[in-house]
Amino acid sequence: MKKKIILIFLTIIIILVCIGGYLIMQNHEKQKAKQQFLSEESPRIEKYLKYNYKNIDNVTFTNVSVTGMGTPYIEGYVNGDKDLYITASIYGKHFEENVGMPIEMYEWAKYPTDKSVSEIEKEETSHK
Repeated sequence: MKKKIILIFLTIIIILVCIGGYLIMQNHEKQKAKQQFLSEESPRIEKYLKYNYKNIDNVTFTNVSVTGMGTPYIEGYVNGDKDLYITASIYGKHFEENVGMPIEMYEWAKYPTDKSVSEIEKEETSHK
């Protein structure tokens, strides 16, 4: 009887360790995917902001997430000022031009209409 209780107890512990390991691996893979996504999209967001707006020296990215509707977005702020927050939504394969920001930053616009990242890259390659 005592051996049976020990065997059941060990089986439960092994199952719990396996479940815990699986959950840790899932979380690690999710974090790795977020980091990969950020490393691909952050240069595009920074290029968009620096091209279309004055007074932007640097961009700090703080979070990658997904809306309830499945749209990925990246949060951050500019020039080391957390009050100058940005939220860049990615509606296609890559970020193009949708950024939410404080009203004061819209006053920094260089052009009447922002250019998308694809338009900026096309312009850059035509000047080379």
